[in-house]
Amino acid sequence: MRFTQMVGTVTAFGFGIIALMMVVEVVARYGFDAPTFWAHEIAGLLGAVAFLFGGAFCMAERSHMRISVVADRLPRKLRLVLEGIGHLCGVIFLAGLAVSGWNLAQSAAFRFMPNGTWFPERSGTSWNTPLPAFIKVALCLAAALFLIIVLIRIWRLLTRGEESYPPQDIPQGTIPPETGEGPRH
Repeated sequence: MRFTQMVGTVTAFGFGIIALMMVVEVVARYGFDAPTFWAHEIAGLLGAVAFLFGGAFCMAERSHMRISVVADRLPRKLRLVLEGIGHLCGVIFLAGLAVSGWNLAQSAAFRFMPNGTWFPERSGTSWNTPLPAFIKVALCLAAALFLIIVLIRIWRLLTRGEESYPPQDIPQGTIPPETGEGPRH
């Protein structure tokens, strides 16, 4: 879990770097009439990697979205059963995504010319970088990491009865039960 949290934190900085790069791009383009040739491709790479690893990070941090207004009102045993079903669905999806990602990564990143020169899939732009190949490798790795986190959650659910998303405590006085409106002052 710590490794996933570290990877998620590092890749999240990609969004900050994207913002800085876009400032540089706008100043270069409109201030100096000299647009960059690299900003769009690097922004795409950083954004893709951050989003791909973000799912595993959110699962490790227990911050995935859920419908807590319904889930928190269910009996604990039913919550555990539904969580287990949800995790099993996640395992099926992520296993398929990891295998598909591996197939994509193999065909994009592990390409060689007859003389043995590495020739990964390229972007086709003027810069023509191998970033699409790297993104496909990242898809495979992120899906595998996310799958491992879900399997850990299932293990903890089965062995300890540990919920991934324990019910949230609702502070008293925030929603009067008779009206459904906010607090009155």
